[in-house]
Amino acid sequence: MDKISIVIPCYNIADDIERCISSIRNQTYGNFEAIFVDDGSTDNTKDVIVKNIQNDDRMKYIFKENGGVSSARNLGIENATGKYICFVDSDDYVEKDFLKGLYDNLIENDSDISICYFNRVYEDKISENEVKNGFYNLIRYPAPWNKICKTSLYRDNGIKFPNARLSEDLGSTSKLLMLSDKVSVVKKPLYNYIQNPTSSMHTYDDRIYEIYSITEDIENFAKRNALFEKFHDEIEYLNVYHILIGTVYRASFRDDFSTESLKEMKNYVDGKYPNWPENNGIKQLPVFYRVYLKALSKEQFKLIQLLLKILNKRINVGENAL
Repeated sequence: MDKISIVIPCYNIADDIERCISSIRNQTYGNFEAIFVDDGSTDNTKDVIVKNIQNDDRMKYIFKENGGVSSARNLGIENATGKYICFVDSDDYVEKDFLKGLYDNLIENDSDISICYFNRVYEDKISENEVKNGFYNLIRYPAPWNKICKTSLYRDNGIKFPNARLSEDLGSTSKLLMLSDKVSVVKKPLYNYIQNPTSSMHTYDDRIYEIYSITEDIENFAKRNALFEKFHDEIEYLNVYHILIGTVYRASFRDDFSTESLKEMKNYVDGKYPNWPENNGIKQLPVFYRVYLKALSKEQFKLIQLLLKILNKRINVGENAL
């Protein structure tokens, strides 16, 4: 069996990390290393981790000065010794066949990336989320934690998680997808994603606008690697989905949200992709989103405000901004 590296970024998670550690220890696939990267925790995260991993030589603890989840994941990549790599967030937990399911799927399908379904775990319910294949679908869910790929895919192509506080997953996953010839999906929920109302997924401050630098970094990466023309439609789509839907939705919760701020976001995408309303990915979106984007393309701002109010009532932001 090939060795798999699991990178777990940690920060002030002492109260919840034991569940994560236990779920990793109990994997049916035994040839792995778990790298717990402590991003400068100020509570007793270190003590809890060290106590729980001290008798398992497959697990190791690394401390670093606080620099954000991207820097923690990047340090994990640097220290990984496995042929394959995956990520787990420290407040989440995985099913016992998480590694085996992803690895077997990857090998049997000769894929570059293997992805599994996941559960959203709320206080009072668990909701299963399917993952549909294809770039347009996968880029809507760019989180790294339900995926596995060769470690060399990161290292050989200089892929790192960007230095951002939000949307950093999009900055790495989109590059991996562009470099991959084949992606396969495990149609079982092997990852449990805890719904935390204080997480970055529920952020409405100025961090939401980091999406601009993230998308520009993706575009520059594609151009440097002669991939921009090949993936022009897909890159255009991620601008539409993550700016005109995801960021607009988050911005709509802000006190300073207005027609002008909506116009600014539309003008930003218009300036780079004037034909975005004809994007093939939009055709795959639910009717509600297609109606919203149609109204946005025609600058029907009163209708958009109404649609956003409906959206705010119907959808948790985490379901939009994965």
